[in-house]
Amino acid sequence: MTVNILDPSAVLALLSTLLPEVSKSLASPQDAIAALLHAAFTALAFRLISVDEDSSSLSSSGNVLPVGWNKDGPGHYTFKYKHDQSSLVFLVRLSKLGTRTLVNAIALESDKVATLDVSTNDFTSPSFYPHDLEASNASPLVHGFISSNRVSDLMSQFKLKIIQNLLPGLQKEGYTEVADATSTGTSSNAALLSQDQRSPRPRPVTPPDAPDRYAHYPPSAMPRNPLEIGRRDLDPFPTNPFAPPSLFPHGSGDGMYVGPDHPIFGFGRTDPSAERRPWGGDGFLPPMGAPPGARFDPVGPLFPGRNGLGRGGRTPGAGNMRGPDNDEFMPPGMGDMFM
Repeated sequence: MTVNILDPSAVLALLSTLLPEVSKSLASPQDAIAALLHAAFTALAFRLISVDEDSSSLSSSGNVLPVGWNKDGPGHYTFKYKHDQSSLVFLVRLSKLGTRTLVNAIALESDKVATLDVSTNDFTSPSFYPHDLEASNASPLVHGFISSNRVSDLMSQFKLKIIQNLLPGLQKEGYTEVADATSTGTSSNAALLSQDQRSPRPRPVTPPDAPDRYAHYPPSAMPRNPLEIGRRDLDPFPTNPFAPPSLFPHGSGDGMYVGPDHPIFGFGRTDPSAERRPWGGDGFLPPMGAPPGARFDPVGPLFPGRNGLGRGGRTPGAGNMRGPDNDEFMPPGMGDMFM
């Protein structure tokens, strides 16, 4: 079984060997995080070449930190590394931003950038510092990082956010890359969306008792050609029997002379097969437009004997199908002398 080289116990044991011989102490939580990440870089075979952004040479054996490595702490820390599997130089800077610690890293020759932002108090115990590792009564260093689980969480974020961006595909025994939970979730959502798009959604079924939304415009009643509308305005007089046939049929009902067939009274009202309907005289009012027993004048001009309009073929007084009520009677109460 392969041993994890970034195991919390292994990294903490390595950290104690990387502090300067003259001062094996950590002055602040930021010192501890910087030293821990340096130990992780060392475990992955990164070579420390400088603790200054401008310098590029450092005589250090085994990546031991030089004296004064934390002289700008706890505000700022700088590390510069190289690796045998890359020709690039990696610059790493740690900064304190209030209660957070920000890690910025870049591969100088390629502009590859990586960032890790953590809450300092989530991974360190402030009351543990300053801490001297060589003190006779020194507590185990893991207490300064709360617990080994916290160290393991920090190492996972370090691999995902820093190493896999700076040096993807790093080959090192005991090192395995971690999957990004966000990208995994995004891929799963994309797969589900693609599957949903492949299977068409069922169309809603109209209830059998639902009203017909196109009831007022039967298909047979719509104009056959939109150019018919208004054409009769050009020819208001009777058709010349000797004239060539028109491109459009006559009798469309529109024109200057408004008659029962004019389109202003609606499509299909002069259709011989039309049937008068309740609630609207001719069926062209919305449902319940004129409730039963209401005083209602049928819509449209009245031409006796025509189906669909007027009173022809119907018995007067049949519900609200009867003709207009007479208005020649005196208003109610006019014959009462006490009114």
